Amino acid sequence: MKNISKSFLLLIFALLGCDSNRPYEGKLNPELLAQYELSSAKFNHPILLNPLKIFRSQTYLFILEDRRIPENKPLIHIFDKEDLEYKSSKGKIGFGPFEIPSADVFHPLSSKNEFLVYSGMDKKFVKYDLNDSSLLGLDEFKMPPSNTPLGLFYFLPDSTFIGMSTFDENKFVEVDFRGHKMGGYGNWEIVDGKEDLSYFHHFVLNNGWFKTDDSYNIFVNASIFRDRLEIFNRQNKEIITIDGPSEELPPFEYYNENMPLNIPISNPFRYRDVYISESKIYALYGGLTEEHYRETGELALRIFIFTKKGVPLYEVKLDRSIKSMVIDEELGKLYGITTDEDPGIAIFDLPEELR
Repeated sequence: MKNISKSFLLLIFALLGCDSNRPYEGKLNPELLAQYELSSAKFNHPILLNPLKIFRSQTYLFILEDRRIPENKPLIHIFDKEDLEYKSSKGKIGFGPFEIPSADVFHPLSSKNEFLVYSGMDKKFVKYDLNDSSLLGLDEFKMPPSNTPLGLFYFLPDSTFIGMSTFDENKFVEVDFRGHKMGGYGNWEIVDGKEDLSYFHHFVLNNGWFKTDDSYNIFVNASIFRDRLEIFNRQNKEIITIDGPSEELPPFEYYNENMPLNIPISNPFRYRDVYISESKIYALYGGLTEEHYRETGELALRIFIFTKKGVPLYEVKLDRSIKSMVIDEELGKLYGITTDEDPGIAIFDLPEELR
């Protein structure tokens, strides 16, 4: 009877997601979701030293290393996504021309062999070509100075930038190539009892993992300090906010408007990554403390799957902890960076209904 009830609820949620033109206004309650468990295989390669993030293009997987690796090692590794054959590496560490001190965000380009990587440390994009044998990039450009600074953001095909604002009244902000604000979407909500929070405080409280889909139409912010997922549709300017499983804010203190919030390390870290496919949103969820991670190596073992309109569909439980993920719907694979002592790539087979 319990399974029948869940299936019935799932059907209702799916119908609402497909037929309603209104934002999803519900809360995330895992008890109402169909449950899946996934087993994995693990792939290791000696080129991987301290892999941090994983991205994908139509053909390849791109592994970005933590910047705290030896300076003579590259930051970016490319593997064939079907057989995981190692192809090449890019990203000479440094602050010189066509070098990169950190690899933070991957951008595919129209050519399957070209891509951009953004370094937050140097605030620049570096362009690479897989047909070139050098570790260095072929071109580079910097994010322009702006009165509306952004956190992690994306460079759009029309040569504008979009991201989460750090010192602005709007959550999502778009700026042009000269750094001028072109549009702002969504205002920070007032927190009861904390009405004096600055825009920067709101950014810190809601900051997390900011990702987009391949069309640069859907943007998702998955918060690390609270149970909140926000979906921004760039075409219709709609913002969908999904809170839960917990609606409580973490405890925090603050001293002045320009200093980050003091959130205790004992607060469980919530979302650890997010991926947007052609039809779904996959949110990697931790809910675990730093102490738990240090003792067990477990960072995140659950994934919540939503429609692009924010309707919760499934909860997936993983047999292996990961910290970054991508989905390949065509191959039916979920790839993640493992969090064990010898990090590599975890490969999960996805049932068709989860794609």
